[in-house]
Amino acid sequence: MLRHCTISELLEVRDGEGTATARAHVEQCEACGAELDRLHQRVAALRALPRHSPPRDRWPAVREAFVSARRRRRWSYTSWAGLAAAAGLVLFVGVNTPPRPAVAASAPEEIASLVEESQQLERVLHSYNRQGRVVNGVTAAAIAELEDRIAVVDVGIDRAQLQAAPHEAVADLWRRRVTLMDRLVNTHVQPVTYVGY
Repeated sequence: MLRHCTISELLEVRDGEGTATARAHVEQCEACGAELDRLHQRVAALRALPRHSPPRDRWPAVREAFVSARRRRRWSYTSWAGLAAAAGLVLFVGVNTPPRPAVAASAPEEIASLVEESQQLERVLHSYNRQGRVVNGVTAAAIAELEDRIAVVDVGIDRAQLQAAPHEAVADLWRRRVTLMDRLVNTHVQPVTYVGY
């Protein structure tokens, strides 16, 4: 053979599949023989490396990091929008509102009932054993979206209470929170299924 073996020819010789000409050349040529020895050493060094496998229980940490990053992003988006909405609400309520009839005495009672219902759903959600449970991507995305929407409603409730918003506006926010909490509990109990075409 008038030339040195290529790497692919040396790999074939190493694997016992090389041509007779290539094998004879490697036995006679010091440079090709040395290169073949280096290939054997690299394979041995790679096989000696420790094996690392990913931990099987990383999903909760990954999901928590994803959810918190998404909440921070949404919080920054909604904080300005919420501030503008609150300013608009104050202007609307304070400037051009005709005298309102007396608020029904049942509005605070309705709010208290909605708060209690929301707390019951929170307890159901926390008592539901989610440890070690694997959900598909569609269910995880639905859960994350519902939790984000609940966080936005919670911000609205806090702002409405700080600004002494009308009872009906506060009750409407609590109704939305209860609806979202109910959907979240149902999503945890019955995972979302994806129906594709």
